[in-house]
Amino acid sequence: MSTREIELKLSVHASYMIPNLSEHGLAFQQEEQPARTLRATYYDTEDLRLARSGATLRYRSGEAVPGWTLKLPVEGSDAQVRDEHTFPGSQNSIPDTIRELVTPWARTAPLVPVARLTTRRRVWKITGQEGDPIAEIDDDEVSILEGRRVVARFREVEVESNGASLATLEEIARVLMSVGAVAAEPIPKAVRALGPKATAAPDLPLAHAADPDAPAELAIANAIRHSVERILSHDTPARLGEPEGVHQMRVGARRLRSDLRTFSSLVDAEWAARISDGLKWLAGELGQVRDIDVLKERCEALPFDEARRVLLDELANRHEAARTAMVSSLNSTRYKELLEQLVAAAQNPRCSAAARKPSTKVMPSMVNTTFTKLARKARKVGLHDDEEDFHAIRIHAKRTRYAAEAVAAALGGSKGAPAARFASLVADVQDELGELQDTAVARDLIDSVAGTHTSAPRLLFELGRAYELQVMEADRLKASFLETWERLDRGKNLRWMQA
Repeated sequence: MSTREIELKLSVHASYMIPNLSEHGLAFQQEEQPARTLRATYYDTEDLRLARSGATLRYRSGEAVPGWTLKLPVEGSDAQVRDEHTFPGSQNSIPDTIRELVTPWARTAPLVPVARLTTRRRVWKITGQEGDPIAEIDDDEVSILEGRRVVARFREVEVESNGASLATLEEIARVLMSVGAVAAEPIPKAVRALGPKATAAPDLPLAHAADPDAPAELAIANAIRHSVERILSHDTPARLGEPEGVHQMRVGARRLRSDLRTFSSLVDAEWAARISDGLKWLAGELGQVRDIDVLKERCEALPFDEARRVLLDELANRHEAARTAMVSSLNSTRYKELLEQLVAAAQNPRCSAAARKPSTKVMPSMVNTTFTKLARKARKVGLHDDEEDFHAIRIHAKRTRYAAEAVAAALGGSKGAPAARFASLVADVQDELGELQDTAVARDLIDSVAGTHTSAPRLLFELGRAYELQVMEADRLKASFLETWERLDRGKNLRWMQA
């Protein structure tokens, strides 16, 4: 089972008493539940990769159903919001599903017990006027164990959502603080027990501040880190079946591969080639699922009931097989070793001596190189050219966009603004050509399905109409692309690359 955990933590003194919320102006009902004793063993790698990244894994008994709980950070949220995944089972072995979900953090390192805690918990159930659940207040006395010996104790109060918003939790916390509680850093119990080693920096380094006069190697490090973080943070959503997770992992792999190609004169060639080979493999494994997800969206919009149903059934069969293959790849040793390689690349990119020059001196011209290849093809294409020609333009547009975005991030502020505007215009080109490619793939699907239903005249008629719609859409997108390209291919948009 998976839920979104939202909680606030408070520190309290030894004689602290949980107040009655209604006596402090909150229109909530409050009922104390039976106290319980919880015993938890936390698991991590020897170097605490999970804890340092905001994730925790434990086996806990003392509740109605003992079992495993994996808490993972939520992208863009602070430490008081995490995704919680619970699994029943014995403590004798970590479930395979958990081992798979922690892959982006543990990678090739084994999971081992790192902390044992016993918690004496008093609980107050908070409900609204109609009896609907809102939140829970947990008053925890925590003992840290080494063997059977208690080596430390601490007490904390948690205000956890049971349907309430963060604002409501903060209302409750303010009442608790008015009688002596103080706001505490949102650190998991295990992290407090493990000490400073668990709060050390995560494996992915912090991004460098944008500075056009800083060495280009810092900008390259940022670009690598950004793509690696995208891959790692979307691994779990991809495994759980979220289309956007697959999409973003694939984007991360493609973007980093493109950046290594664009900045090839600034990085070690053999090192970049090894990483690029792994990224090509990963993008391919993800692409089988992603392409079907995109096709599904296009087919769902078809106005023909029978054709839509048959096409979606075919895609569902393909999707199941593709997902099985993708998950197998994500569980492979090859993938885990690739993640280790990517994290190491983010920590210590192997740059050439040329990368020590300021970003503003060396990077814009590299975007110009990719744009020149794009423009050479785009300026010659016409409405009646083959779609393979448009697809080739799309590939160059994608590389140009990624390069421009990396440079915009490196230069920052007003100096990076022209690159950012240029990247946005190229993104419009890429998006239109991407849709054009989707119409071609949709036509291939329709052809394939029609070939297996030759004795269903009504279905064949609807499939033919669906095919015509894709042809019409392709013609529209070609014409639209030519207009979009004209808006991009103007001197005022290009001068910054020659500066």
